[in-house]
Amino acid sequence: MTEQQGHSSKDRGHGAKDHPQAAGKSGPAHASVQARVRKITQWSPIWIVPVVAVLIGGWMLYHTYKNQGATLTLLASNAEGLVPGKTAIKSRSVDVGKVVSVELSQDLKQVVIKARMNPGTDVLLNDESQLWVVKPSVGRGGITGLNTLLSGAYIELQPGKGASNKFNFELLESPPIAPPDAPGVRVFLTSGDATSLSVGDPVLYRGYDVGTVELGEFDAKARSMRYQLFIRAPYDALVTENVRFWQASGMALDMSAEGVRIEMGSVATLLSGGVTFDVLDGWPKGQQAANNSEFQLFQNKKSIQDGLYNEYLEYLLFFDESVRGLTSGAPVEYRGVRIGTVMTVPYFFNMKKPLQIAFNRGIPVLIRVESGRLYDNLTLPELQQELDSAVQKGLRAVLKTGNLLTGGLYVDLNIVEGAADNTAATQNTAQPATGKVHELAGTDADAGSNTHSGVVAAAMPAPVLDEFAGYRLMPTARSGLGHIEQKVLQALDKINNLPVEQVLADSSATLNETRALMQQSQQLVQSLDALIGKDSTQQLPAELKSTLEQLQQTLQGVSPGSPVYERLNSNLQAMDKVLRDLQPVVQTMNQQSNALVISADPVSDPEPERGVQP
Repeated sequence: MTEQQGHSSKDRGHGAKDHPQAAGKSGPAHASVQARVRKITQWSPIWIVPVVAVLIGGWMLYHTYKNQGATLTLLASNAEGLVPGKTAIKSRSVDVGKVVSVELSQDLKQVVIKARMNPGTDVLLNDESQLWVVKPSVGRGGITGLNTLLSGAYIELQPGKGASNKFNFELLESPPIAPPDAPGVRVFLTSGDATSLSVGDPVLYRGYDVGTVELGEFDAKARSMRYQLFIRAPYDALVTENVRFWQASGMALDMSAEGVRIEMGSVATLLSGGVTFDVLDGWPKGQQAANNSEFQLFQNKKSIQDGLYNEYLEYLLFFDESVRGLTSGAPVEYRGVRIGTVMTVPYFFNMKKPLQIAFNRGIPVLIRVESGRLYDNLTLPELQQELDSAVQKGLRAVLKTGNLLTGGLYVDLNIVEGAADNTAATQNTAQPATGKVHELAGTDADAGSNTHSGVVAAAMPAPVLDEFAGYRLMPTARSGLGHIEQKVLQALDKINNLPVEQVLADSSATLNETRALMQQSQQLVQSLDALIGKDSTQQLPAELKSTLEQLQQTLQGVSPGSPVYERLNSNLQAMDKVLRDLQPVVQTMNQQSNALVISADPVSDPEPERGVQP
């Protein structure tokens, strides 16, 4: 304003000088003033301040935009514990971002969470990264997230090693068991039981914890459960191609026809269960399994061994007695050695009018005779030929009690006496049939026939087994109480065939003779009584006694020291002396018989001859 006023004053001065007449005429009161406006060619330095302020503000905006972190979009089923502007995003307990907004999705089915990452943390976000909400929870691994009781829930970021960045994620419902880049191996198990395992169950190797169950999903198409297991290093080398996985229940109680079996696991498996794996005895370890390999989950170790026998013959049995206690999986034995398995009790699959068949023929039972239980090199046609030959010799299927406690039954194949004769009698009327030998490749049954995929054996010479509903029939025999009843009936038949009338007649004649003999014996006893009753018989003991006394007195007279004894002794000595004196006379008479008439020449004593000088 001062500068403009100065210019105006100058202008007015110049104007007065240039027009003196006008100024003189009009005088001071009537003097006219004209303003002249001109543009200023220089700007004021005061404008530097706002320009600098604008530049600084623009630089600050550019710097903030340039250095701010990435915007992260998260999807979750709910926003429990998440507060905009407060909930942090952490990685290894270090803040790397913060939640800025929490909103519902357009379809109102999910929660959309917007978060701002700290500068320089974009490398943590890739297609293998995982995020989840950390809050207090109680699980099989214990109590976790206690530090969030005071600070509140937060989002944990687990970085991955993906090649490309990613800024849209879904929050996991639970924290992952192991990071994707953790050293180890991941395998998949399939099972028909949805209650077998749970996420977080331990993976054991001979009782030692080597991994964890990471994921469990139900495959609706395959109608089976699919589990993902992680075995951490260095135990991943234990997972080879020949390992088998089975459920590691804390306690297993099996009461079947084979007896009572009790298995106890560790305390961890007793409380939470789990899965264990190992190579079966006698198997090679094989090569190390590749990552994401698939295996089957078995119920127990025993079921693994039963599943190894995939070559078998199927036979149909008809029992005309109760099969209560016989279940699927019961053993088929031959004199104590298991050779097969009971498959279905009862088996009415391919049969029309099953009740009529049961009334007429008995309860049908389907069994398998497994060649692998005998020896490895036995082929199925050879096994069938041996069984056919054994049936001709009297092989029969018999129900026997395997466990008195549970009442479990099993099928026993054994030679039954007399069964071979029945087989030979019915062999002429039996129709030849071609046996079918099957492998564990599945079965497809129609209404009137049974077709199995696998190996079909050639027709055996002179077969003796008939077919029914597509299966070869194995003859059966009664057992238990039925067998006892059969034995009793056989014994009664033998008794009925005995010559009872002839035996009774002979017995009657013998009885008459015995009666006559008894009468004669009675008469003899009466005669003896009469003889004993006579006086002479009664005096006989006294006479015998006196005779014995006299005999004793006589013997005392010839005893040593008595006169008779001394006289007899002296006589014997004198006789001995006479005999010695007569001995030379007897010798002379022996040498010369006329010695009594003519005196004998004296005989000189013999002299020894002199020896010859050498």
